[in-house]
Amino acid sequence: MIFALFLDGRMKAKKGKKRFEILDHTADIGLIVFGEDLKTLFENAGEAFFHLITDLRRVRENEERRIELKGESLERLMVDWLNELLYLHDVESLLFKKFEVEAVGDEGLRAKAKGEPFQEGVHVIKTGVKAVTHHQIQVNRESGGWRAQVILDL
Repeated sequence: MIFALFLDGRMKAKKGKKRFEILDHTADIGLIVFGEDLKTLFENAGEAFFHLITDLRRVRENEERRIELKGESLERLMVDWLNELLYLHDVESLLFKKFEVEAVGDEGLRAKAKGEPFQEGVHVIKTGVKAVTHHQIQVNRESGGWRAQVILDL
């Protein structure tokens, strides 16, 4: 792995740049995600999402799913991206570990997610996510990259 968990819930790459933080929110939980570009932002959002759900160290990259979404805005695309990952988790019991965003922008999103099905005794579910919400959603360009905030319904 190329990041370390800090006690305050932040994830940092070895180079010192934050990739995401866990945001405390009443009755829900939020993520603040960082990326030097939009592709990395969406990849880090996928990783942060499944970091909440399971111990990623136990997930192998045995299966791949292609995801294509249309988006009206980056905010909508972020919610749709994470909700699609949640759908695949709920319906196919998949846990994803690696994300490769091929394209993201006005045309939508094209990506691959790699992982494997949940296996009792191998994987643990740390957090059950019901939905990704539009509440307080933000996707903004900042100096040095991009930042997104998303609230999850638990």
